[in-house]
Amino acid sequence: MGPIRTFARAFLSSRPGMVLALVVAIVGTATLGVAGAASTGLISACVNKSSGVIRVISPGASPSRGRDDNGDDERSLGGCTRNEMLLTWNAQGVPGPQGPTGAAGPAGPTGPQGVAGPQGLTGASGPQGIAGLPGQTGAPGTNGTNGTNGTNGVDGATGATGPQGPAGPTGPQGIAGPQGATGPTGPTGPAGSSTLFGTNTQQAAAGNGGTCTLGEIILSAGAVANGTPANGQLLPINQNQALFALLGTTYGGNGQTTFALPDLRAVAPNGLTYSICMFGIFPSRN
Repeated sequence: MGPIRTFARAFLSSRPGMVLALVVAIVGTATLGVAGAASTGLISACVNKSSGVIRVISPGASPSRGRDDNGDDERSLGGCTRNEMLLTWNAQGVPGPQGPTGAAGPAGPTGPQGVAGPQGLTGASGPQGIAGLPGQTGAPGTNGTNGTNGTNGVDGATGATGPQGPAGPTGPQGIAGPQGATGPTGPTGPAGSSTLFGTNTQQAAAGNGGTCTLGEIILSAGAVANGTPANGQLLPINQNQALFALLGTTYGGNGQTTFALPDLRAVAPNGLTYSICMFGIFPSRN
């Protein structure tokens, strides 16, 4: 603070216009009073009139208490004693340029809907529209009830008989009447004689030959047939179930334990044998 004190003494004997130079010297060499300047924008200091000692004070500080060399009260206004001079200067610099505008904040919530205004006046009626097309014709109405018949007039006199007209065409034939009762059966005629069938037939023995279809009738001329001669004999069902499935009881048997083969002895050619395939291929339907 030595240079500042010397500068202050020179300031006391200089012109008042040197105040600015004193302020610059104080700010450049000391940082006292900066906190006060941050809140008020002003820096205050007391300069001793005799010694030139500078004492930086806070704005609005209370004056120091004490006595001068003559025993007088040293208090004075502004926080300086009577032997000090108060100096105050503005610590705020030249205002800088205005900063850029900040980004817009988010949109606030939508406010409540206002009260509906009064209903406006009814507008004038518009011009009448173009007439529409004619509608479809309605359905016919129901017929009215028939009026009552009038009374019959008086019968006129009978006219003279006219000549006879020509004969009409013959009418259709009537429905046939019921059939009459059957007449008595006539006497049996004399027995005829057959020379081609039924003589010395079914003499071949049962046997096996080529593959046959189950139930197939085979005509044999030899002494051994391909199958069993069909002479109307009864066979057990439990031993011939496949053949029974084809013949059933068509040719006889009780259908529970037995069934019969067809009897072809009278219709076989003379000296030949009709046999039936007992063991072969079971036929299938197309």
